[in-house]
Amino acid sequence: MRVVRSDHGETRDALARDWPVLFERLGRLGGYAPDWLMLPNTGEACVAFARRQGVRGLLLTGGDDLGATPDRDATETALLRWAEQEGLPVLGVCRGAQLLACRAGAELVPLARERHVAARHAVVWQAADVRAGGLPREGGGEVNSYHAWGLEAARLPACLIPQAICPEDGSVEAFAHAVLPWRGILWHPEREAAPAPRDLPLMQGLFTLN
Repeated sequence: MRVVRSDHGETRDALARDWPVLFERLGRLGGYAPDWLMLPNTGEACVAFARRQGVRGLLLTGGDDLGATPDRDATETALLRWAEQEGLPVLGVCRGAQLLACRAGAELVPLARERHVAARHAVVWQAADVRAGGLPREGGGEVNSYHAWGLEAARLPACLIPQAICPEDGSVEAFAHAVLPWRGILWHPEREAAPAPRDLPLMQGLFTLN
């Protein structure tokens, strides 16, 4: 969750209501309605909490540039170590995707704000193997964009497979881990007026119901 500083000096964790609304909409579309739980930014202690609650996958949301909120960085890093040890699926959205990539050895690069901050732009799909994870395997589309930092396809670590590229600057808009069940997307599925057809199979593929 995001870290928010209140006017009274309190540190609060927050999640946009767009996320539960999205889950509800996805459930109506495809019978996909997973139980979900907000995890507090309590560092290493969050791992024990998540384990006690039976968490079986992670969704790392957007907001808060990496390095801006050390408590959130520490929490999500600890959760990723746990997820790697347990082989848990992870979906990183925007900031979450950046964290996954940096953990794999990538470096973030600044992007043109007029193209990537509060804008929409084209993408070219290239998820051409079994790791597509429900994303289109070819052709093009359009996504929303709210990030000033991104990833260069040419400098992506070997363990990360690009799945969508912004053709205007070559930045990566989606990737998959070559070994772990981890996916990163730079767009925000929760901010679309209606669920995009690409997002339901992506999330179903990662977070299946038992």
